[in-house]
Amino acid sequence: MKKLFVLAIAILAMVSCGDEVEFNSPAMQGKKDGTTWKAVSYRAYIDENGKSIITGHNNYETINLQVSSFSVGTYLLGESNSNIATLIGSNLEEYSTNNLPDQDIELYPPDGIIEITEFNQVNNSISGKFWFNAYSASGTQTVNFSQGIFYNIPIPFSSGPGLMSCDEAVAATEDAQLVYETTSTTDAEYSTVCNTYKNALMDQQVACGDDTGILQGIIDGLYCDDDDNDGILSINEDLDQDGNLINDDTDGDGIANYLDDDDDGDSILTMNEDVDGDGDVTNDDTDMNDVPNYLDNDDDGDGILTINEDVDGDGDPTNDDTDGDGVPDYLDNN
Repeated sequence: MKKLFVLAIAILAMVSCGDEVEFNSPAMQGKKDGTTWKAVSYRAYIDENGKSIITGHNNYETINLQVSSFSVGTYLLGESNSNIATLIGSNLEEYSTNNLPDQDIELYPPDGIIEITEFNQVNNSISGKFWFNAYSASGTQTVNFSQGIFYNIPIPFSSGPGLMSCDEAVAATEDAQLVYETTSTTDAEYSTVCNTYKNALMDQQVACGDDTGILQGIIDGLYCDDDDNDGILSINEDLDQDGNLINDDTDGDGIANYLDDDDDGDSILTMNEDVDGDGDVTNDDTDMNDVPNYLDNDDDGDGILTINEDVDGDGDPTNDDTDGDGVPDYLDNN
């Protein structure tokens, strides 16, 4: 009875809290052990064994949801079930709903639900929600994933046994790679080109396998989108150009710039530091010190930090204009 109660509570949480998770289209995200988890790459496909797989990766961890088909319906997870949810951590440890807990430590079995709510045949995409409790192979470690949502996840038309040969997949990847390597990260089409290359690599994984992990390594190194929605593609937030986005943290708040929507910590969102309104925050440098405003915590170079020019103390320095000249104090050095 106690187990049934816990299961009921988990289902209720998924239904009642699912709307609280914000997502764009397409997306895959939720709460891992209570902390927001958001995929930066995702896809759905049919593997060589005919299993339907929905997968998402956040550059550190991978979630795989395996169901018997992409048909709309509810798929139960648990011990010895053909429907399986797995989470592979950055240390390659795998948590699975098919692993049993150590009985000396845990009382409750692995469980969960994957619910496919829509299969869009026009866009060839799939949407739904999920939650699961999974265990490590030893049964001594557990992970809880709640409020999971996958929305408009693309299913490549090449997906499925026999639909694309390995040679065809390799050729498609080479074509996509050529376009990718000749497209500047400042090009308006970069995100589309990059994602096309990423999807081609994923198709190649399905068609050819990836036992060495080389293809996954390339995929993990592709930053195609604007992860923090600050108006700057993630790839362009690698300020020191060392290929590692993690170590670029202008305001030192422990959040890398590509995930931080206020890069300089001046209380003004990066996207709102586009002073000339041309859609490009990288060319706005009020004090002309060669540091764009979105990375400069003293935008007007008057020796007063932008965050301290919030005269009325309302948390918004953009509405403080002491001399009434139409230029807010944080941009006015006089």
